[in-house]
Amino acid sequence: MAKDSHPANEFAAGVRRSVRLARRNRRHDEEKELRAYPIRDVWQWKGRKYRIRSIVLLLFNAILFAGLGVFAFWLRTGIYTPLFERGYWDHWMGMFDWTREHQNTLIDFLIYPIPVSQVPMMMIISALVMASLTAIPILVSLLYRFRFSLIFIFIVGFVAVLPWLAIMLTLCCALARWWRLQYSFRYATAVVAMLPLLLYYTFATRNTLLSSHLPPMELAKLYVPWVMAFVASCAVMAIVLTIARIVNYRPGAIAPLMAILFATPVILFEAEVGRDELYYRMLEYRFGPTSKVHFVDNVDATPAIRQIALTRLEEIKDPRATLDSVMEQVRLALVFQLAPMQVRAEYARLVEQVALEHSAAFAEEQAEAQRMAERFRIRFPHSRYLPNALYIEGRAIDLRVDREFFLKNLMIRHYQDFPNMASRPIWRELYLRFPDSPLASVAGLRLAILTTRAPEGSVDEAINLLDHVIERWSEGTGGTKPPEDVGGLRGFFAKRPASDRLDVDPISIAQQARELRHLLVNNRDPEQNDRALKELFSFNPMSPYFTRNLRNLLAAIQRGDLRSQLDDNIELRIALAEPSRSLRIAAIEKCVEKLARRENSDALPRALYELGNAYQFDNRLDDARLVYRKLLEQFPKTPWAQEAERRIAVLGMAR
Repeated sequence: MAKDSHPANEFAAGVRRSVRLARRNRRHDEEKELRAYPIRDVWQWKGRKYRIRSIVLLLFNAILFAGLGVFAFWLRTGIYTPLFERGYWDHWMGMFDWTREHQNTLIDFLIYPIPVSQVPMMMIISALVMASLTAIPILVSLLYRFRFSLIFIFIVGFVAVLPWLAIMLTLCCALARWWRLQYSFRYATAVVAMLPLLLYYTFATRNTLLSSHLPPMELAKLYVPWVMAFVASCAVMAIVLTIARIVNYRPGAIAPLMAILFATPVILFEAEVGRDELYYRMLEYRFGPTSKVHFVDNVDATPAIRQIALTRLEEIKDPRATLDSVMEQVRLALVFQLAPMQVRAEYARLVEQVALEHSAAFAEEQAEAQRMAERFRIRFPHSRYLPNALYIEGRAIDLRVDREFFLKNLMIRHYQDFPNMASRPIWRELYLRFPDSPLASVAGLRLAILTTRAPEGSVDEAINLLDHVIERWSEGTGGTKPPEDVGGLRGFFAKRPASDRLDVDPISIAQQARELRHLLVNNRDPEQNDRALKELFSFNPMSPYFTRNLRNLLAAIQRGDLRSQLDDNIELRIALAEPSRSLRIAAIEKCVEKLARRENSDALPRALYELGNAYQFDNRLDDARLVYRKLLEQFPKTPWAQEAERRIAVLGMAR
């Protein structure tokens, strides 16, 4: 008997045939059931391999979507771990605080931290990220059922930290599974389910503060990315639902596109924008010239007064006293400097206490600015923003608080016209490493001032620095020409110049360099190592002792202790230091008359210019015009002549 004809073998073969037939019939029944079932999704495939594939691909999609949520949060904060960040819940709850002065909107996301005006590619990246965040949860609800979309909604609300969008997406996902909206054309269901997103985009782009200064046309451009996001999300759902229809709603329709949607904005950002862009913009936002966070000018001393009031409240131990009442007492004591000695003593003590409180906070701000700038330079050694980071660090070191202004107005104001010797290495590095950056003009000017002031410094070196700044950055030279525009899409999406938002005008800096060079060249004293110049540059113009120091230096020159021709410049500076406008004009007029009688006074051109400026500020326009013309006629080759000519043109237009 043949081996295959054995009854046992025949029985086994029959069993195998029966199993194959049963499987074939089950698949046929499943497909028949799917065709009859009104809502099709991946769970209609009951085979074990389909269930495993559905779960694995769902987890894969969730992981990629979580990465996209982290990326969306990182684009706004520079933080990779939102759930573990200090202050996370305060930030999250702040999204629901209607009383906050600043409400985060979608428009703000295009202005901070990376403004699309500087990096237009962020319009595309933001649109792709938002399209993915809105389309994927709805698709999961359509293809995996509503309860599984809650995983993705959680990621939107708590990882991407967009809670209002998460609430709206919950409604969208519920609509996508509502039986009354189930059409044979599944894309129609998806589009109808997306309609609440239009409401979200409408309200989430209103009442923005960061864009309040923009003209209407510029503001209108900020709505374009969100229109693109809505259109892109519709396109994404069309593609996914088409793939799902082709494979008869088997698992795997979302995963390929989810991978593309995650990779595309990340790759675009890394290739066309760069991580250094994000971290630099955060540095600039916090410590740059236009910052509203640190080094803010013209703000009152409320934080320091509040701290003093808290201390006093603990000292007096009066149950009827409140923090607001004690703060008002402190403020009144600071404002009204009354005659009684005890009030004066109290005022002096309070002023000193407020000054100390703010000085400590200001020192912390300076240290934080230096740390962030240094960290940026170490982390991104080849970034195009290295000159900017050096500039922000040097500027932070140079900033000082105008104490006299605070004593008079109880307002905090900063100045940087008297550079700090500690910033000298920063300015030197910026000047030597990045000579073609417009910021090098500031570095050259600050270095010249610091070199002149330093005991071991050389005035010759300072003059050479000024010559380079004048030659490189004066109006009409190659260094001040704007970059050529590149047409087409490439030009539209190109990054703007790195120093655009730092309020640095190289032409103005070159003019200051010419004025400073004029002072140095005409007042040399090599025999005494330019001692008089060094002393003059060591005087802080904002110091309450500035005028006294000038008078002492003038007396030393007049006694012959210092052999210098600086006396005319010192007399002019004493006149300019007069606090009252009328007294200042009278002092400058007297100084001009005196210098006009002096032979070859190098301070006379500036004195005439300052007199014209004082007349113009006092609304004596005809007198100002006459003084400017006199300056042009007598000193046409001095640094102030060009500015006087411009002022005459402006005054002519004002007639």
